[in-house]
Amino acid sequence: MRQKKDAAVTPQERKGGATHAKRVPGKVDGVKGSGYSKGQAKREEILIGLIAALNRGELRNPSLKAIGQALGVEPAHILYYFKSREELLQAVIVRWDRDALGQLPDGSPKIMDIDEYEAIIARNVVRPGVVHLYLAFAAEAVEPSHPAHDFIRERFDKARTALAAAIRQEQDLGTISAAIDPAIEARLLIALADGLQLQSLIDPDIDAAAHLKSAIVQLRESKFGECVNRPRFPGV
Repeated sequence: MRQKKDAAVTPQERKGGATHAKRVPGKVDGVKGSGYSKGQAKREEILIGLIAALNRGELRNPSLKAIGQALGVEPAHILYYFKSREELLQAVIVRWDRDALGQLPDGSPKIMDIDEYEAIIARNVVRPGVVHLYLAFAAEAVEPSHPAHDFIRERFDKARTALAAAIRQEQDLGTISAAIDPAIEARLLIALADGLQLQSLIDPDIDAAAHLKSAIVQLRESKFGECVNRPRFPGV
């Protein structure tokens, strides 16, 4: 019996499920290829688009539907790249921190001086959409069951650690009284900054950065006057 030159094509091969399927050039078994890169690129596109819309003031603590409308993307398509609205908003805050709050790429806080913190708040004031998102999202995350509860808590801890380190640095230099507790003062500065940013959203005439700078000046002046654990904040 004459042998056929070409073997019959199995149903599995027709469906692309053959054991010895044709290899894709440049693709290594067990390693995510171009599909993964395209997915990451689309995720980045959604993230950058949302941040831009927030910076333009087009969105304020938006729903998934509102985000989709602003980006021209179906909500279901967004959920293909982000597990939930909360994960997307958390990614926005992570990127904002990395760009504005001086975090290192691994998420750890870098030691920054206190004046830099005041400059960061000044920068935030011209991005009310992102500030509104952060404050509203942090308020939502108060509930322990909220998906971002631990994230927001850790974020506060990182900011406090970074500011406390900056205060200790100035204590070593003699510009801030050694009697002041760096951890307490760091929490006070964070609370003041967040509260002032909230007030500035309600009343744009409030200069959050200027009031924060006043508190920083008084913190340093405590070295030369009566040392108190909590600075006074005039004009707030």
